[in-house]
Amino acid sequence: MGKARLLVELDIKPNAQASFAEMFQAQFIARSRREDGCERYELWREADNPARMTIIEVWSSQQALDAHLAQAWFAEWAPKMEAALSTPLVIRTMVSVED
Repeated sequence: MGKARLLVELDIKPNAQASFAEMFQAQFIARSRREDGCERYELWREADNPARMTIIEVWSSQQALDAHLAQAWFAEWAPKMEAALSTPLVIRTMVSVED
């Protein structure tokens, strides 16, 4: 079974951009990168639209991604993320053209 790759597109409320990025780095990125199977976990911001952010995730397997999503802290943090959004997030499951 191949790697699991996600692009998660976020539109952040204008008054929440800085606090969201800080909280995401401290709570979500730091924890996720320590999990087994996490190969890449980054938050990117569009250069011309700082309210538009994208999470880029690469996991060694679908099982590793499933374990990540099942973490207790993930359920605690998700409402904080949703409160900062101006529109529903978009999750795109990706595959490499090299696979």
